[in-house]
Amino acid sequence: MLKQRSLAFILISLLLSTPWMAMMETDEDVLNETNIQSSGTLNGWPDVPTWRIGDKYTYETLFDVQQLIQQANVSASLNTLTGDTVYEVVDILFITIDGVQTLAYKMDVSGDFTSGNSGATLEGVSGRLNIGYSGEDLIRVRDLGVINSEFTLDVSFAPFNIGFLSQDIATISFDTSYSPAKEKYDFPMRTGDQWYMGFIASTVVTGNSDYFDPSEFDTAGY
Repeated sequence: MLKQRSLAFILISLLLSTPWMAMMETDEDVLNETNIQSSGTLNGWPDVPTWRIGDKYTYETLFDVQQLIQQANVSASLNTLTGDTVYEVVDILFITIDGVQTLAYKMDVSGDFTSGNSGATLEGVSGRLNIGYSGEDLIRVRDLGVINSEFTLDVSFAPFNIGFLSQDIATISFDTSYSPAKEKYDFPMRTGDQWYMGFIASTVVTGNSDYFDPSEFDTAGY
């Protein structure tokens, strides 16, 4: 039980870096996204990218958790999780931030990731780990700053690769707000530019799991 709890905790910690954030800031040790498989827009990419409702991007996504497992000293094994992450602009709307009307993109993000058959071992049992991801992000139009990100993770393990034996490890929803919006870039960008911006991130977690208390992931701070 403790081993399963520890591995589940690692997986959820890894996926706290939402696909949207991964798209903006790749961590070579944890997440590598390769090969844009398809793009639903022919928009160019000026200094500040312009998106339209219906724009859709599909990325082949890899989650490598071996380093996290080693750091946590967990007796478990897990292949790199693979799958596709789909980003779609579903609305462009005004929202009020600190009394100011702000234009924002609403983006749906979804993905299904798996270790593959016999790609995971829990409590000495080999099987398949599956993770379903669905979320919605609010992105400020003028600079792509992240205003709010909410998503739900469904994590399950199929011992011996047998689907009807699947065990639900966790179903957890995360709602993270940023004040001010989290900016990855400072437009306009020029060669040699460097910048830093502080922000406060507040995350509220709800859901259920037999292996840990979801409220352990509640955070607030810089």
